[in-house]
Amino acid sequence: MREIGFGLILSSAMALVAFLIAAWPVPGRPIAAFFPSGTSQPEMARAVSLAGGSLLELDGAEAVVVSVGEGTDYAMSLYRAGAWLVVDGSLAQSCVRRVRNLLNG
Repeated sequence: MREIGFGLILSSAMALVAFLIAAWPVPGRPIAAFFPSGTSQPEMARAVSLAGGSLLELDGAEAVVVSVGEGTDYAMSLYRAGAWLVVDGSLAQSCVRRVRNLLNG
């Protein structure tokens, strides 16, 4: 029984690592930054500005910002500005579309 538990934990960890590698932002391409629920639109726009990026899309209801920034440390700057998750923009858009399709039936 312990072997099954170990296998489940190890496979879950490997899947998480694979997701994080696939979702890591590429400099110069759109980046989706997820902020804590309740973060206002001006706060998110200010965070992008402080990180040195340009705003492409702002969704206050979902607390998500799609932006683009130059430099290899732009994603880390977004984390420092308050984002709790920063991923590649194209991956985030495909995930959001799938979730919306599931919710809307």
